[in-house]
Amino acid sequence: MDDIVEASGVGKGTLYRYFSSKQHLFFAVMFEGIEHLRTDLEGAVQADDPPALNIRRIVHRTLTHFWDRRFFFSLIHRNEHKPDREAREWYRHREALSQIIQRTLADAIGAGHVRQVNVRVATEILLGMMRGVNRYRVADDQLEDVVGTVVEVFMCGVGTPTGRRMMGVHEE
Repeated sequence: MDDIVEASGVGKGTLYRYFSSKQHLFFAVMFEGIEHLRTDLEGAVQADDPPALNIRRIVHRTLTHFWDRRFFFSLIHRNEHKPDREAREWYRHREALSQIIQRTLADAIGAGHVRQVNVRVATEILLGMMRGVNRYRVADDQLEDVVGTVVEVFMCGVGTPTGRRMMGVHEE
């Protein structure tokens, strides 16, 4: 809190008037950031483009949002599973993001760009992929390369036709 007081130029009393604790401030930052991402994603998928391109836009905008905000990503990861009021509020914000992705995937299924899958599960897979590459990326990773890999793996999977046959997964 001392660092925030110094950086913002307000007194500690003023800061505590708006945020009763460090955790309260962390959640306020999380909610504002996620709301910004939600607005950005809604704008990205409103375009009259094919749904498959909107999937790429979702991946690109989400990874871009967190690329230079690793502290923000860390705040989310550290606080999202706490069983308090703020965590429940976090899940409400997260659900709004999830709904955007689910609608986009449903549109992609309808357009024949994605095969018939459970859109809720596919959304969680896509979110998990983005979370994983953001959390474990290394200094020389390039945003466009990471976006391209996530989109390719999500849209194509990693199995070859031979590997899919060995697992009993049939091509449609």
